[in-house]
Amino acid sequence: MKLIKSIDIHKVYGGDSASLVRALRGVSIEIEDGEYVAIMGPSGSGKSTLMHIIGFLDTPTSGKYLFEGVDVSSLTEPELAELRKWKVGFVFQQFNLLARLRAWENVEIPMIYAGVPARERKRRALELLEMVGLKERAEHHPNQLSGGEMQRVAIARALANDPKVILADEPTGNLDSKTEEEILAVFRELHDRGKTIIVVTHDPEVAEHAGRVIKIRDGLIVN
Repeated sequence: MKLIKSIDIHKVYGGDSASLVRALRGVSIEIEDGEYVAIMGPSGSGKSTLMHIIGFLDTPTSGKYLFEGVDVSSLTEPELAELRKWKVGFVFQQFNLLARLRAWENVEIPMIYAGVPARERKRRALELLEMVGLKERAEHHPNQLSGGEMQRVAIARALANDPKVILADEPTGNLDSKTEEEILAVFRELHDRGKTIIVVTHDPEVAEHAGRVIKIRDGLIVN
């Protein structure tokens, strides 16, 4: 059974024929549990739309999306929210850390929504920061961290509820080349630990770190 399988997914935005945008035009992909995959394409290719569907942030206009063999295409928003909570950890280009919270407090946020007791939240947050090499920075606020350190905090936060998939959207877009390599090394380590990693990128140097590259253009898989 494939972890992720899309079957002829179409996504259309707009209310009338004059304003329709066909973001995805019959996308079928399969991703195995434990794979490291890059979804690569230029701006406007449909890669972000595909990422939103994979991560339960959006639903297809037509076609099917199966996760762990379950068709999630027609689930309600509360049901999709539960999948987002437990199955996917998100890493974004902008880090999205809360400035008023310390590093470990940012990491524990998903666990708050999951109902994890406070003592267990902090223990796990510190454990995850140690995993990404930031144990000594746990008490620091985001404005006291470098860009690479902030992204590592964001990766630790994505791991908070032990998701099946880490879904990263241009995760090195705001980083210099040295820091980019450090972040990609973290993803390799997580992949070695058995996590499914999906990186959405336009950068060939980022994509080449993946075990497989899915190229998308004009809403179609081209390679």
